[in-house]
Amino acid sequence: MAELLNEFSWSKSRDETFRKCPRQYYFHYYGSWGGWESDCDPRVRRAYVLKQLVTRAMWAGAKVHDCIKRALRNLRRSIEPMPEPEAIATTLAIMRKDYLSSRRGDYRKNPKTCGFLEHEYGLPVADAEWKETADHVVRCLESFYRSQVFGRIRTLPTERWLDVEEFSSFPLDGVKVHVVLDFSYRDERDGVVIYDWKTGRADEKRNEVQLACYSFYATKQWGVAPERVTTVEFNLATGAEHPYHLGATGLASIRQYIQSSIRDMKLLLADPATNLAVEERFAFTENEAACQHCCFRAICPRWE
Repeated sequence: MAELLNEFSWSKSRDETFRKCPRQYYFHYYGSWGGWESDCDPRVRRAYVLKQLVTRAMWAGAKVHDCIKRALRNLRRSIEPMPEPEAIATTLAIMRKDYLSSRRGDYRKNPKTCGFLEHEYGLPVADAEWKETADHVVRCLESFYRSQVFGRIRTLPTERWLDVEEFSSFPLDGVKVHVVLDFSYRDERDGVVIYDWKTGRADEKRNEVQLACYSFYATKQWGVAPERVTTVEFNLATGAEHPYHLGATGLASIRQYIQSSIRDMKLLLADPATNLAVEERFAFTENEAACQHCCFRAICPRWE
């Protein structure tokens, strides 16, 4: 088998990590690379294990997305999705299994199983808080299953469906830009509509950049003009829909944003041509409050 290469790429999540803390960015994309190998350096292995950790909020969002993805992919294959009560019960059963596995520490031997940052660092979380996380997942799934959005999707001919949570990319100046669209389809006017499921609190600036990236991808992937792309943020916690239109001006702005972010990331590399990174070149965040929710505290020189 050919050796895996750590190739440079860009995504909105990568950009967010870089802006939050360059050292966290280093651990996530470079310091943990190769940690799946049995003979890797112990610190690399530790970084790889820590990289997989999730918070309760991240976990809840992932479980909601998994359930919706399963329902939509079944519809695409002409398989009737599970009824709402069964889908929720199945998701809660998976969540209970995840919780028990993490509490046992299974993730330390098998990092791809669920591991909570709260368990790794012994953070106090009351049973009521875990229950509230589960209740939030139930509310989000109820909101989706009972929504007009899901009703519209069920009536759409599947030949008009485009991406359903596929890991996709497009090239920009020789760099792969990665996106994952929750759901997208062609409308009656041969435009493109993209849905983005949200399970947490809205961050208008961050979400606008993400939606712009999705629209940019649509112009590249399906050859549609930016004004013919509609991106809709569907907040499952509130049931609110927020449409977003990129337009030609927005297209130029998001291109510039991504190019600027790529430039900043590459400036810290020891050798951009080979994507070689040296830990000391990546500074610590100035916002120490952000460190409390960082999965890499156990190996970060600032805290270890």
